[in-house]
Amino acid sequence: MVGVGDRPDDLELIRADGTPVMPGDVVRRPTIIPIVRYYGCMPCRDFLFALEELRDRAQESRISLVGLGRAADYQEIHLMETAVGYELLLDPDQHLYEALSLRRFPWWRMLDPGTWRNYVRSMRRARQGRITNHPLQSPGVVVLDGDLRVLYLHRGATIGDYPPAAEVLDRAVAALGTQ
Repeated sequence: MVGVGDRPDDLELIRADGTPVMPGDVVRRPTIIPIVRYYGCMPCRDFLFALEELRDRAQESRISLVGLGRAADYQEIHLMETAVGYELLLDPDQHLYEALSLRRFPWWRMLDPGTWRNYVRSMRRARQGRITNHPLQSPGVVVLDGDLRVLYLHRGATIGDYPPAAEVLDRAVAALGTQ
């Protein structure tokens, strides 16, 4: 299990065109990586859109954005072509999910009012895509520095359990200031 201060560097991810990529190939400076259940998940898309709205501020602060999802390359490509100006990657074998201990939550979490609140809140910006992977996969957010050390990690407890995007960016900027 990887935690704050650890390095998830020997994991193979996949670009939209199908080519393999290692984290060190895309993370060269502090990077916020939203880890979504899949790219059609409505609350996950909402979080990706919220980060997109902060992309200019992130770039000014020397923070990169790279998204990661488990499945659905066609959803990934569509988002990069229409809504998200940063790279999205795939982790179909769940290498980073497992390294960060982003586990599946129990089925009864689907009944949690917080889950439904996350869905309703995301309706203003995102629409549900076809479910392409396990519906009970926990989401997460990790901030890695240029050496692939974990600076910040949020493990979601239910669908759409993401911290506010601006808070994640603030944490990344603060971590950059301490390096």
